Amino acid sequence: MSIRARVPAPALAIATALGLAALAYGGGNVAAFALSRLFEIAGVDLTPRRGFILSVVTLQLVFFTGVSLLYLRYRGLSLSDIGVRVPTLEGWIVLGVGFVSMIIVWLVGSIASFVIGQRLGIEREPQAIFEIAQQDPLIFLLLGVLSILIVGPTEELLFRGVIQTRIRETFGVPVGIPLATALFALIHVFGFSTLAGGVLGVSVLFLSGLVLALAYEYTDNLVVVAVMHGLFNATQATLGYLGARFGDPDAMVLVLGLL
Repeated sequence: MSIRARVPAPALAIATALGLAALAYGGGNVAAFALSRLFEIAGVDLTPRRGFILSVVTLQLVFFTGVSLLYLRYRGLSLSDIGVRVPTLEGWIVLGVGFVSMIIVWLVGSIASFVIGQRLGIEREPQAIFEIAQQDPLIFLLLGVLSILIVGPTEELLFRGVIQTRIRETFGVPVGIPLATALFALIHVFGFSTLAGGVLGVSVLFLSGLVLALAYEYTDNLVVVAVMHGLFNATQATLGYLGARFGDPDAMVLVLGLL
C-alpha cells in the first residue's frame, strides 16, 4: 500500500495545500533573495523599483505560476478544468459586484481592526511594500500595473484555482472555502514586521479573500477573481500614490497597510 493510500484524506489535503503554498512562497522568496545578491555581486545597482520588479517577477510570475502548473500537470488537469475561460455576462456582473464588495469589506474591516487594535494596545502597521513605496511613490504605480498583469492572476491561480480546488475536493464547500482563504491570508503575515500587527492585517485580508473565494465558487471562473484581485490591489496602490504625492503619506500608508 502506498503512503498516499495510508494517509487520511483530510490530512493529505491540508498537507498538499501547505506544501504548495510553502514551495511557491518560500521558494520564490529564497530565489528572489539569491538573485538580488547575485546582482549586487555583479555590481548592478538594485534600486527599490528594480528590487520590487525582481521580487514580483520571481515570486509571483515564476514560482506561483510554476508551482501551480506543475501541480496541475501532476494531477492531469488543464487550465480550463480550474476555470480559465472568458467570463459570461453573469461572470462580469459578479466581477463588478465582487470588486465593490471587496472595497466595502476592506473599509469596514479596517475600521473594526483599528478599534480592536486600540483596545488591545496593538499598533497598526503597513506591509513592507507600502513603507518602501512611501519613499518612492512610483512604486505604487508599478504595484497597480503589476497587480493587474501578474499579482492578481498568479495569486488566484495558486490560491483559488489550485489550493481552494484541492481542499474543496476533500472538505466540501462549507469547510473548504474558509480553510483555503485562511491559508491565503496567513501567507501574507510575513509581510509585517510584528506578529501582532500582522494578525490585524491578516484578519482584514481574510475577509477580502473570502469575497474572492465565494466569487470563484459561484462562477467557477478564475478570470473573474483574477481581475477582481488585480483591480482591488490597483485601487489600493492608486490611493497610496495619491496620498504620497498630494496628501498625508503617513496617514495613507497606515490605512492601506492593513491589507
